[in-house]
Amino acid sequence: MEATRTVNFVYAYKDYAGKDCEAKLDIKFPFEDDSIEELVTQLLSQMDPMMRYLDEDVNLEKELQSFIDLEHQMFLDDYAEKLITQAANEELDLEAIVRNTERLYKDELLQFADRVGPSDEDIFAQSFHRLVHSTSLEDILKRERNYAKVISDMTDLMDNEVESLNNSQQQEMDSQINQLDITTTSEDINNLLAQQYTTQNFVRKRYESELEAMMGHQKNEYRNWITSQVSQMFQVSPVSTPLGNRSSMFVSQQPSMEESFTIHLGSQLKHMHNIRILSANVTDLCSPLHAEESLNGLNMALGLYSSSLCGVVVLTPSIQAQANKNIIKNANRSTEFHFDQMDVQLEKIEKQIRALNTSDTSSTPSHGSGSGNSAEGSATSSPVKQHVPKLKTGDFFITKHSNLSQSHVIFHLISDEPINSPSEINSRHPVILGLRNILKTASRHDITTLTIPALLRHEMSEDMTVQWCIRRAELVFKCAKGFMIESASWGGAELSTLQLLLPHDISEELFTTLAGMVPNVFRVANPKILVDNNK
Repeated sequence: MEATRTVNFVYAYKDYAGKDCEAKLDIKFPFEDDSIEELVTQLLSQMDPMMRYLDEDVNLEKELQSFIDLEHQMFLDDYAEKLITQAANEELDLEAIVRNTERLYKDELLQFADRVGPSDEDIFAQSFHRLVHSTSLEDILKRERNYAKVISDMTDLMDNEVESLNNSQQQEMDSQINQLDITTTSEDINNLLAQQYTTQNFVRKRYESELEAMMGHQKNEYRNWITSQVSQMFQVSPVSTPLGNRSSMFVSQQPSMEESFTIHLGSQLKHMHNIRILSANVTDLCSPLHAEESLNGLNMALGLYSSSLCGVVVLTPSIQAQANKNIIKNANRSTEFHFDQMDVQLEKIEKQIRALNTSDTSSTPSHGSGSGNSAEGSATSSPVKQHVPKLKTGDFFITKHSNLSQSHVIFHLISDEPINSPSEINSRHPVILGLRNILKTASRHDITTLTIPALLRHEMSEDMTVQWCIRRAELVFKCAKGFMIESASWGGAELSTLQLLLPHDISEELFTTLAGMVPNVFRVANPKILVDNNK
């Protein structure tokens, strides 16, 4: 049965000359308008103005009220009869009716409404932030290290068993191949290959299931422990921790080569920034947090819910939401207590990209790709199924971490530059513009320490000549300087430290050359030396 019904009301009357006339109006049922005067006015507008003075509106209102009462009751009766018939024939979705009734109660009645308050995530975040600035910080780090050791041991056990299984399967396969056409056939080898794949997949899935269960148990236990400790904090005044500051986030993995500079940027109001150029592997900046005894656990905990976050830009050649495999492995060596595990974050990002691709395809005509076309304007074109979520060069996606040594946030920047054939780019290249968008995002979300690849490459290759490296570094340095000056007008947090990351296998001579370019490009503020001429 239709949810609404429209009935035509016809009012027959005689005008002042005795002529038969009619006034018509469509009325929608169920009738929810409490004011009938408006409907009467609409009907009177169809009559001669003289009828108002003949009190025709009084009779009209009475007849209209009678018509509405009758039709409204008929509509409700028909609707109820239809529902009874559907219920008898088991055609109704009773669960949907119950959910809708529950929603109406929550929306209309205060005693049934949802309680508005902080979520469990907010409560945990506030509790953790309070505890890390108290004497409980040492207990938190000790518990995290113990949890991380359990996951790390399970991961190593899985890797060792899979490697041992691979070796035994490889020996078995080599033996069968040597006996090919003698005692075995190609079909036997195919069957053996399928059996080995099934066995290996079973072993890996078993360990992954155990790891997932253990991580879930650790996360729930850790969060319950954090929130339970807060009640004691209200009875004891918190003691601030003297360790940890904005400039001590990078202390564990010592790069092979590094230099630091202090600069002042700005046309009128100068802002001080720290520039650090270093040579290191990008995975060293994203290593497991508790892999070794260091201050990284302390600094990461203190900075996690602060306004001094640390970010790292990692280049990825994939057009999909796929991160560096080593970084994923490092992130999975311990439980992520504050965010989703990295694999889960990547799955959510892929779903969002897939949804965007589908909506863009369905709203864009086949002959163009303009973003101004609306879905209503191309309703006839069916959406094209996107099997793989695609990103363009210069796009980036973000993952959040609390279990990596030197990065709260990782910006995964899409770069299509071939590994063995470096190309020439300019300041309008999508990757350069992607860096600008990353700096803008960092400024808006309190990321005050950012590491960017100075050559837009993480590894050296034979085709990367000295002159090419100098040109690429100069381009990145100048663009980064311009973006930092521009960031003063964006608002948000000020980028206090910019790290220029060079490949770990760069030569010392080339590193010295590129480090010498930093003072010239950024114009390092040299101290003034005052000499007493009287001496």
